[in-house]
Amino acid sequence: MRTSYRKWTEYPYQGETVPPKGSPEAGYWPMFFISRGSNNDFLDPFHQPINWRIKNPNAIDWEKELFIVEQASKSLTPQQIRIAQYWGTSELTAKITTMIFSLAEKYKLGSPNVARLLGYFHAAINDVFVMTWFFKYLWDVARPNQYGINLSTVLFTPRFPSYPSAHATVAGCAEVVLSYFFPQESSGIKTVMDESAQSRLYACVHFRVDNDEGLRLGRQIGEMVVKLIRAQSL
Repeated sequence: MRTSYRKWTEYPYQGETVPPKGSPEAGYWPMFFISRGSNNDFLDPFHQPINWRIKNPNAIDWEKELFIVEQASKSLTPQQIRIAQYWGTSELTAKITTMIFSLAEKYKLGSPNVARLLGYFHAAINDVFVMTWFFKYLWDVARPNQYGINLSTVLFTPRFPSYPSAHATVAGCAEVVLSYFFPQESSGIKTVMDESAQSRLYACVHFRVDNDEGLRLGRQIGEMVVKLIRAQSL
């Protein structure tokens, strides 16, 4: 099928001469809540077929998306640069886990409840990463720095395809799962996770749609997990 976008495996990064090489293996790791059929069809925790909500990249206007990245790179504020650096350095899930412990202390969760929460969260994030890597290498969407423009990035561009953003998928799932356990904090959790996702545009290493659709995918997986948690609590 002909694509409407540049392929990550076909164009070199800015300043390089050969296309990057990737490692798609993570897209085929075992999952906890989602199961995979022989034809890469997927089932939710209730063994129902999953209709993924994420857009096919052929339905996206990539010229418009590239323009958005270019404009962002020229108008970054000091605060946006700090946001990009905060979320783009060190382990992402460590930052979210710290947030979980802070909320657990605020609401005086006992150790068994904290362990339960962490178990669901990390198992869900495992599935998020598997599905993110599956779609990244299935669609093979190029990064902004592979379009032959002189793009100044805040951070280095990761060595794997662009769409969807892993920061965003993790953030979307974390938003849903943490909001289930801490409903009083749902508004603040959403704000933080939206910031994490959009930080990748500020870093100029992702297109905006990578983040928007990544959030959508992550939230869908989070909703599956929360639906299972609710069913198990009846």
